[in-house]
Amino acid sequence: MILSNSYVPFLKWRQSEFQALFKLEDEIKDFIIPYIILPPIEYDFAERRLKKTIEEHIEPMAKRIYDKWGSRLALLDFHDSLEGKVMDNGESVVEYVHNEALALGCELVPVVSFEKSNWYLVEVKKITSAQKCGIALRVFLEDLDRQTINNEIDYLLEMFDLGISNIDLIIDLGTPDNFEPYALFSHIIFTKINSINNIKDYRSFVIVANSLDLMQIKQPGGVFTRHEWMLYPYLASKFKETPPTFGDYTTDNIEFLPQIDMRKINPSAKLIYTLPQHWHVLKAKAFRGNTAQMINLCSNIISLPDYKGIAFCDGDKRIYDTAKGIENCGNLGTWKQVAINHHMTKVVHQLSSYHASII
Repeated sequence: MILSNSYVPFLKWRQSEFQALFKLEDEIKDFIIPYIILPPIEYDFAERRLKKTIEEHIEPMAKRIYDKWGSRLALLDFHDSLEGKVMDNGESVVEYVHNEALALGCELVPVVSFEKSNWYLVEVKKITSAQKCGIALRVFLEDLDRQTINNEIDYLLEMFDLGISNIDLIIDLGTPDNFEPYALFSHIIFTKINSINNIKDYRSFVIVANSLDLMQIKQPGGVFTRHEWMLYPYLASKFKETPPTFGDYTTDNIEFLPQIDMRKINPSAKLIYTLPQHWHVLKAKAFRGNTAQMINLCSNIISLPDYKGIAFCDGDKRIYDTAKGIENCGNLGTWKQVAINHHMTKVVHQLSSYHASII
């Protein structure tokens, strides 16, 4: 069950993300319900074709979820390129993953939204009818302006033969143009969300947002405000009867960017470290051919007053070990994993302190 003191990180299910989740300490995992998005098939630019068939891409997914997250609760979504695909046995990709995961012992709740195709919704209904797991309804900020939103929710309830007590409501604010002033923005969001009937009767109520736009960050980086975290106490104080669960996009963009030929570009070295109210982002020169620059970036992080130390999480230990020459400089995926692992650990600690302070 998603509680008000839980944390819902949105994760694209690629190696950096699932390894960051896997390497969390158990006491941190106890407070996390990940929102998992199965990624599209990657394109092989050298061969000018997709790297895998749909069967090759999807077949390992259920076991990977179990191997990395076990029987803990997770929310499961699919990239839109996968939603209408069918496995060799004639089973839809959506039903296949849920059935295989259930057989392994996973506890997954399928995600729906108003943007999903009828095909997808029908496949999810098969899952909910058989597994009695309910659904998670992802509502975007622009959806809240629909005059017919309650009618659309009623349509889904009727389709799935569910009451709202079987639905996890996820309000995804995306990346707003401006969060500040927080008091005003929280009031606007509160008013919009209250257009949804019977908020307090949903199984859970999550608000997710993002303010880290990596595409806009230039060398050498800088310090950037975690606006979604700064906004959360304002929202929590407004929904007193049903305090929302906090969610975010961790330290990455949640959208899957257009695939590019990595032979033609050399991305910058980057290290993101989550501070109490900010992100410390270090961006250096091209990574490939100059991986040793990660030693300086890691040394910079461990010299910060807010560096948490090697016992804090796997990510912090890796930063220290690279700075001191104990570990190598890894690859770009290594440092994404490090950033996400530290971020999730940091957020769980912050939420624990926040909720303890308002009891």
